Amino acid sequence: MKRNLLILAIMTLLLSEAAIADVALVTVPRREGTQLTIYNSEDITMVREHRMLTVKRGTNRIQFTWANTLIDPTSIDFRILDHVDRVVLLDTTFPSGRNDALQWNIRSEIDGKIPVEIRYFTSGITWQADYVGIADQAESEMDITGYVRVINNSGELYDNAQVRLVVGKINLVEKIADLARRPPPGSSPPTESLIRDQMDVRNNVRDLQSKLSNEYASGGFGDDDCDDAIAPPEIKKQGLSEYFLFTIAGRQDIESGTPVRLVALDVEDAPLECIYKLSDRQNARAFTKYYRFTNEKLTGDDGTELDLPGMENLGLSPLPDGNVRLFFEYANQDLAYVGGTQTKYVPIGDRIEVSVGQDPDITIVRRLKDRKVTGVVARQYKRIASNTYVELYDLIDYDETFVIEEEIISGKPTDAMVEVERRFNADVYLWGSDGKPDDWDDDEQGAYVDMHDLEGRIERVDQNHVKYFLDMKPGERRVVTYTVTHKQRKIGPKLNVVTQREHHATIPKDQSETAPGPRSPIPPIVLPGI
Repeated sequence: MKRNLLILAIMTLLLSEAAIADVALVTVPRREGTQLTIYNSEDITMVREHRMLTVKRGTNRIQFTWANTLIDPTSIDFRILDHVDRVVLLDTTFPSGRNDALQWNIRSEIDGKIPVEIRYFTSGITWQADYVGIADQAESEMDITGYVRVINNSGELYDNAQVRLVVGKINLVEKIADLARRPPPGSSPPTESLIRDQMDVRNNVRDLQSKLSNEYASGGFGDDDCDDAIAPPEIKKQGLSEYFLFTIAGRQDIESGTPVRLVALDVEDAPLECIYKLSDRQNARAFTKYYRFTNEKLTGDDGTELDLPGMENLGLSPLPDGNVRLFFEYANQDLAYVGGTQTKYVPIGDRIEVSVGQDPDITIVRRLKDRKVTGVVARQYKRIASNTYVELYDLIDYDETFVIEEEIISGKPTDAMVEVERRFNADVYLWGSDGKPDDWDDDEQGAYVDMHDLEGRIERVDQNHVKYFLDMKPGERRVVTYTVTHKQRKIGPKLNVVTQREHHATIPKDQSETAPGPRSPIPPIVLPGI
């Protein structure tokens, strides 16, 4: 009896092995559609592939490979989209010694095609933004074109792909490129710390994958009404929590090693401002001209917002960081390059400024009109020098006031906005257009700058800098006068040092420095300049 049972068990095992051997190993079919969600802050792209899988009744073994690509194998996810009650994913296995393939074992109760979705993260797909602006002859308006360049270095061709570009900051446990290059499963015994790290990575990847799927699931692989092969692809913009999503309408072939350039912004007659700046930070003696435009919605002559398509209006979305290049258009429509910059992420309502070089049409002359010293106080101090000797020295307090005159002349044929930034080598106390500050009469050391008689806006930029703003008419001459009082305290630090013998009995043991009071006469001192 036992022998019969043993023979029966062996036969059952052989039959089961033969059944498994009869299961054909097939590769996944070609993509029906692909969706790429590309993050710019990290080298990471979420890929969603839509495929039609042919199955037969019984067990089906499907192989998925990613040789010579940067796909993260820990993030690969397989989903059956239809007949989920009759088609089941049994398990996922990895061929021994390989890190570029896996197998899905699927049990099906039907014959035919079923839709499936494969999702994963890959590295090597990035995008860049750049902007081109052309100013008119009056330098009051500018045509702005924004471009997005998608670069695919992942090693994989994504044909018929819907592309989504994400502006926002994410934090990854590990880089996707590092995960893609890990050794194959089973190649070496994993340590406890490695297992823990891999679990953290997988949880991090799954959370991000789920977040992206939930936020960006709208529209699926579709937007079929955007598949116009003649019209250039437009970019739709959508805000999602801490991210901002740019969706390129239609579908693109994203080939490996071949950049794709798309128009993201095409605005005519955007308001342009010319700003003329002079700052002590650059030790400048001449004004620098800046072009400035703002990322806000365009308005008509009556101030109401213009009802324009998204690509023909500003202020509908943040502007991603990128290169800005500006040109000036002459009467004969020739263009001259005037300047460029690398701009950071520009929120809605923020502005972009680009230096276009020094401008000799606005001049400035600075003069010292008066200088006086008041409130001089000399104090004598005594400090122990050794067991037998002491030092006697003076420290000086005084106030030094300068009267500054700055003459600015505008030779521009139009109104000019002028900004002048001055540096003071001390902590600044500013009496400006906001009124006299509460600490103006303090006796603390610092630079007390009095500009309250100036017309226009005045601001304290930081601890040492003050800026004032002028709106000047064509040919206008403006004279700006202000005072700066430097309150100097305990200057020297040691003047007229005298060392003398003095027994310690005359000096308290717990006192190393005393101030007996004023000393007369006051020795000559040299005061610092402005």
